[in-house]
Amino acid sequence: MLDKTKPFRANFETAFTRWWEAQLPSYRERTDASTARTSFRAGYAAGRNADLDRYIFTVGRLRITVWASGLLDAKRKALAEAEFRAAKNAWPTPKGGWVLKELR
Repeated sequence: MLDKTKPFRANFETAFTRWWEAQLPSYRERTDASTARTSFRAGYAAGRNADLDRYIFTVGRLRITVWASGLLDAKRKALAEAEFRAAKNAWPTPKGGWVLKELR
């Protein structure tokens, strides 16, 4: 039971480098690496969270993006992220609590 390990996930740079090196030389010559990196990042994030949906909230002047399986889970994660950002920047928590507005 204690021997369980988390599955290995390559970080973004490693995954991008492997993908870029696997492309044909003709593709690499005609495609800018920074453009390819931007496209790869979008696909990498979506593929890494394939069973989750992306939710975007505004909380005051913050914009918070979370990946979650449902709206309630997304709101819980967004509130936790808002608390974390406020604590990190030494901002006071609003008296009425955080008000989430979903964008989309």
